[in-house]
Amino acid sequence: MTQPTTSVSSASVPSPALSSTPSDANDQWSLVWKNFRKHRLAVGGVLLICTLITISVFAPFLANGMPLWYRGYNRFQYQDASRTLSYLVTRWGSEKPGAPPAPAADAKDSAKDQPAVPLNIPATMRLQTSIMRESLATDLGEELSRKVETLIDTPLESRAPVVADLKKELRDKFDPRKIQFVSRTLFPVVSSLHWSELFCMTATILLILSPLWSRWLPKSQSITGKSRKNQVRLLVFVGLPALVAGLWWYAVPERLDRTPYHRGVLSSADPAALQSAPVVYDSVVRAPIPYDLDANDLNRKHSPPSRDHLLGTDEVGRDVMSRMIWGGRVSLSVGIISVSINILIGVIVGALAGYYRGTWDLIISRIIEVVICFPSFFLILTIVAFIGPSIFNIMIVLGLIGWTGVAQLVRGEFLRLGEQEFILAARALGFSSARIIFMHVLPNAMAPVLVSATFGVAGAILTESGLSFLGLGITVPKPSWGGILASGREAIRLAPWLIYFPGMVIFITITAYNLVGETLRDAADPRMRSTR
Repeated sequence: MTQPTTSVSSASVPSPALSSTPSDANDQWSLVWKNFRKHRLAVGGVLLICTLITISVFAPFLANGMPLWYRGYNRFQYQDASRTLSYLVTRWGSEKPGAPPAPAADAKDSAKDQPAVPLNIPATMRLQTSIMRESLATDLGEELSRKVETLIDTPLESRAPVVADLKKELRDKFDPRKIQFVSRTLFPVVSSLHWSELFCMTATILLILSPLWSRWLPKSQSITGKSRKNQVRLLVFVGLPALVAGLWWYAVPERLDRTPYHRGVLSSADPAALQSAPVVYDSVVRAPIPYDLDANDLNRKHSPPSRDHLLGTDEVGRDVMSRMIWGGRVSLSVGIISVSINILIGVIVGALAGYYRGTWDLIISRIIEVVICFPSFFLILTIVAFIGPSIFNIMIVLGLIGWTGVAQLVRGEFLRLGEQEFILAARALGFSSARIIFMHVLPNAMAPVLVSATFGVAGAILTESGLSFLGLGITVPKPSWGGILASGREAIRLAPWLIYFPGMVIFITITAYNLVGETLRDAADPRMRSTR
């Protein structure tokens, strides 16, 4: 009687073991995090990395020549929009929508003297009208909008008198020298944001505030018994930033703000200065570092660190602190995105080799061995020298070259886990290969991958810095830590701060990533935990 009882109990083992696989993975990660928190230096490294990423994401609010907020009026934008609108009105009255510009006798002179013809003239006219309305009284702004809409809706054969009337109004009634500007509250930095910046900022805010909003997530369970909290958290973390970015892309037109805000004056200034100032402020709030990354002052070349320029200036008078903050965007994004690419490739390739084995394993292993034979840095130098230096090229090259280590790790984990009881039970129950790989094996094989990712980000940042230092990295005027370091190479005695500050930041960042990687490796390895 005992033999059948034993067979029944053994037959019932796969189901609970299989259903507990995700929770086992969660328990494993909880144990890893519990052991990771015991190392204060590693936790400090995580906080430092998060701080650097946050500073880079919110760089427009920290280092910018534009005011964060001001109340006043922008004469420069109004004049620029008025000239552009006058030109567009003339073009709209003489040509059909979307018609190419008439060829000029001298193409070079035409390109030099005339602005480029927009592809969508009505939309551009509405945009210029909205810019002008920011400085007009409400009734005047509405009148201008009505006249522009009337012109847009007028058929081509009847546009001539409407165009003549609107151009006369722009010269007389809406001339920048004759109108009375109205002060309004404006947010130049927010208006200049790109939808991708809104996505990153929203995701960063959600990540920082996750301990607060996670409390209100539902704690119900799905049919399989798993908690929905992690699923809802992932949906909020990805869906809300995507929604914010999509609404911003749809509702806010992208435009280039060329206003020289640093030449603006307060409304209490001399009347003569008010007449010529590009911007007049009733009140203004500036960024903590009120300098653009490419704003130069030739009178302050190689100025040492001071109260005005905390980290000094470079060879053309640009603020080093501003360029360091914006350069962090480039250096950190190169590391994170390139490692994300090589992890994606390495996980897929390693999973195929470790799960299917046989011919797949043989072919993929030989490919990995061939790629490993090439010295990575010199291969990157060769490729970048041929395709040209740019941030996109560097991220792609680093991502396509560094996947071999991840693939070997994933292959080894799949070979180890492939003979475990819960995997054999999943195969016996007829689960598909995709479900076994992504739902059961991969969650238990990600610990060494994340450890490798932390080291990979540090290596990618160092590689990008080396390429920029050699002149094959990020091109001017876009800054990066390696590029700033290279700019101080010829002035090491005259301006040593151009070497000290970027070199120190690169060293601290790479050390923090390596420290986090080593501690994460020790926390994920039971043998290393037992020796601590």
